[in-house]
Amino acid sequence: MLKPLEYLELIQRRLWLIKVMSLFPRLTWLGMQLTRPLYVDHETWLNRTLRYGMMTLGAGKLPPEEVKAYIEGFNAMSKNFKRAMNARRDGVPLVWVQWILSSEIIAAFGARALNAELLNVFGNVAGWEAPPKLIAEAEAIGVPVEYCSALKLSIGAYILGQTPEPDLIIRASQPCDTSISSYQIMEYLTGAPSFTFDAPYWKDEASFDYYEKVMWDFIAFMEHHLKRSIDWEKLREILTTVNEFNFYLHEVTEMMRATPCPCSMITLLMQWVMREITIGDPAITASAKAIYEIVRRRYEKGEGIVRKEKIRVIWWNPPFAFFTYVFKWMEHTFGAVVVNDFIGQCQMPQIDTSSNEAMVRGLAESHLYLAMGRQCHGPVEFITDELKRAFEAYSADCIIFAGHNGCQHGWAVGRIFKDICKKAKLPVLILNADIMDQRHMPEKEIMREITEFFRSTGLA
Repeated sequence: MLKPLEYLELIQRRLWLIKVMSLFPRLTWLGMQLTRPLYVDHETWLNRTLRYGMMTLGAGKLPPEEVKAYIEGFNAMSKNFKRAMNARRDGVPLVWVQWILSSEIIAAFGARALNAELLNVFGNVAGWEAPPKLIAEAEAIGVPVEYCSALKLSIGAYILGQTPEPDLIIRASQPCDTSISSYQIMEYLTGAPSFTFDAPYWKDEASFDYYEKVMWDFIAFMEHHLKRSIDWEKLREILTTVNEFNFYLHEVTEMMRATPCPCSMITLLMQWVMREITIGDPAITASAKAIYEIVRRRYEKGEGIVRKEKIRVIWWNPPFAFFTYVFKWMEHTFGAVVVNDFIGQCQMPQIDTSSNEAMVRGLAESHLYLAMGRQCHGPVEFITDELKRAFEAYSADCIIFAGHNGCQHGWAVGRIFKDICKKAKLPVLILNADIMDQRHMPEKEIMREITEFFRSTGLA
């Protein structure tokens, strides 16, 4: 049984390990590359508490030249987790934020935010045993088995005292029925007042007008419950930093069109996760800028992230939280580079900070372009059209559809997805797995299926 807040403490330790290892990036990387078989292929009592740090740096998730760029980012995440854990002690309101949303306005009220679903991404660093315990706890109180494991982890973590008590909960009407009902459960369990961002169906001016009104309603909700006014200058400062961060990630996303691809998708994914956890922190923007400069140097020299790029992959649906090393494994083993994906690619518009009204309008528009948020509301064409654009823009050789057991809308588009790939004459692999729970399809099975796919299609 986990002790109260042990989940967060374990994450803190893993981040500390990564920071220590990052002091000697090339030496660590070389040593871990040589000893990779000891810890990558399986988890034992010996490497359980170290495996995430080893795989992040030593196993080559990040090239040595990128490691230093992440130090500030990891420090910011560690600081944010500590601040969330200590919010009540410090007398500061804590707001739970659904991962499909962003917390700029919360920070402008002087409150602290905790993104429960992204916490679960890092929860897998506590070892493979932790997520199933939390999932089982949620199911034991009646949460349906077929619900998304990311949400079951949030509920289980709260029941077992692994997350601090929220003062408010902010949730959305998207991306799926599971998230809507799960957040109703969390609202019931915590007793915290909640606000729902009701996403419009389309992305046109009328839709942005509607969502802007929702933003103003949210500001009024925060003012009512926190008994304070929003700090507009603080919001402007945060959005200026966010704009800069988005610019760097957008540029990296665009540079990944090049052949050979100058960046690994895991880099973009990790940057996006850090953004959502520590929104508006200058340290995150500094980290993104450093990554941008590294990737740009590779791009200008015509260098790829692997010595010989053989396969260009589009990865659809969220990546595996317990096996993010899969991207690097494909690079090492097959020269296969994931050049575009569902989450990491940045398509965020710049937000006008010239007036209070412009900032609210810009936030309304940008929230409808957040990862998963931009695809999973409205018509299915939001998903399929983005996929078609990715085919053409990123010169894909194949598609891997990471089917997530709890993603009902994802599986609903599966037949359409296969038809689109068939028409484009692109081979597609459909994985039936769970992004948070490796019991459904463990690492070795994922590697086996990808290996057979590459070989049977003549790609490897």
